[in-house]
Amino acid sequence: MNDLPRVLRTLGWVFLALALNIVLISVGALWMKIGPATIGLLLDPGNAVIWLTTALTFAPAIGSFYAARLMRRRQSSG
Repeated sequence: MNDLPRVLRTLGWVFLALALNIVLISVGALWMKIGPATIGLLLDPGNAVIWLTTALTFAPAIGSFYAARLMRRRQSSG
């Protein structure tokens, strides 16, 4: 039972690496396409789709880390 939190934590790091690559490559591609106007586009509060997509991209990593933390806490208290 001690292996499952470790697996979830490792999976969280994999998801985090994938999410960072996706976000950074996307921002880099956008920067190459439109240049410095990318900053204004990304910081525009009306562009909720980019923020929602970014949050959903990081959700599996955060979920994995949180599940591993809950399992470790349950094992230490029980």
